[in-house]
Amino acid sequence: MTLRRVVKIPAGKLLKLSADVEGGVLKAVALRGDFFAHPEEGFDRAEASLAGIPAADFRNAFAAALAREGVELFGLSADAAADVFEEMLRDLPPA
Repeated sequence: MTLRRVVKIPAGKLLKLSADVEGGVLKAVALRGDFFAHPEEGFDRAEASLAGIPAADFRNAFAAALAREGVELFGLSADAAADVFEEMLRDLPPA
């Protein structure tokens, strides 16, 4: 199931989050908005590395992927993105 959410996060920036979740597993995720990530290529690799993880592990996996790639976020925190992701998960119908 594809989940989408567009929100203004507490820092006032726009976050567009889209995720494909099947059987509790994250198949793909895309984070876009008016925040910045440096280096961009590291952010892209971190985002892509989340495919295949249990959706419930997003918070820790996203933070670890950003750290592994040396990515610094401006206008968005890993926790704010995880909060939005977890809100989306609550929209999933019961299994």
